[in-house]
Amino acid sequence: MRRPTIALFLLALSCLPARAEEEGALPPVVKLDAAAAGNEGIAVTLSTPGTLAPVLPVISRVMPDTTRVVHIHPAGSGKVLAVLVQPGTHVARGQALLRYQDHSLHVARLQAVQMRAALTAAIAARSDAAAAVQRARALAGESISFAELRRRQDALAQADATMRARQADVDTLGHRFAEEFNSSSEQDSQGAEDETSTLISPVDGVVQAISTSVAGDVDPTMDVATVADLSSIWIVSDIAPDQAARIAPGGQQVTQTAGGPLVSRIDTVDGMASPLTGLVRVISRVANPTGALVPGMVLDATLAQRDSVAGIVVPSEAIQRIDGRSIVFVRASGTDYRPVVVDVALDDGTHAVLRGGLRGGEAVVGHGSFALRSVIGLAGMDAD
Repeated sequence: MRRPTIALFLLALSCLPARAEEEGALPPVVKLDAAAAGNEGIAVTLSTPGTLAPVLPVISRVMPDTTRVVHIHPAGSGKVLAVLVQPGTHVARGQALLRYQDHSLHVARLQAVQMRAALTAAIAARSDAAAAVQRARALAGESISFAELRRRQDALAQADATMRARQADVDTLGHRFAEEFNSSSEQDSQGAEDETSTLISPVDGVVQAISTSVAGDVDPTMDVATVADLSSIWIVSDIAPDQAARIAPGGQQVTQTAGGPLVSRIDTVDGMASPLTGLVRVISRVANPTGALVPGMVLDATLAQRDSVAGIVVPSEAIQRIDGRSIVFVRASGTDYRPVVVDVALDDGTHAVLRGGLRGGEAVVGHGSFALRSVIGLAGMDAD
């Protein structure tokens, strides 16, 4: 527990030069020995040349990435037998969501039986026609005329065409079984007498909606289930159009989460305001491998604005206010800290850009700078 002691401050005060007592004058050096610095948690960071963009504080919400949301429609029509998941359920790819009695599957299987029978008959007719042509060729010009041979050849050609047509019908229906009744989002029962189909999840994700119930009717036009792949999500902010004009894709977004600040890239700034809200939507796409970010969450965030400011970058906590001036403390030695008046061009609450008073590479006190300000305050100067 950090508890500054009067003795440490008195020790530091005794080391201040006499001119610190002059009104408005800063001491050239504030001294803290190693024990005092350790007690106050003094931490030093190097100032660096860089740029910082002004930020816009916003309230953001977590949404599914709509490019990774799957809307599942049944291949056939029928009645729901069982609903196996509820909204919010985490599902794996291939996991069953819903079973229904598929009347279309029953009709398709009857058609398959009829088409296979028609194909068998067409194959037999073609075989008979081929045999008739073979006999006619052997007897042509004797007991069978050439005209009869040509007629039998025409009949064979017709039988060939009919057989190919029946084969095409069987192949087309087989493709329907493979691609519609058995697909990335549906499996049929595979039993000749069973009319049951099962809707399955085509992705690892979370069930967002189930729009039917047991004994409900379903058909191919219905959006029966919605599953969202939440391995990446959207962080969405709605801002006023004049604010949106200062935000550009590619800028930085910092979102405050339970696990700490989350830094991401601004991917999209809508070109027009919503006619319903009058606000412009800003989207940042974020990886979410652990699923910690759940749709519906509301989070504080900041959006980087267009006009960045260049200068010397230091932590915001390095800056203290004394007598209306911004001060940072530069470590001069293991015990000496030099107060320097600086010009703060921009402070976003985490980092600040300085335009004067400091050079890049100087060792600046970040955490613990308040203790050094307190030492000067005890000398009689006003701390803001």
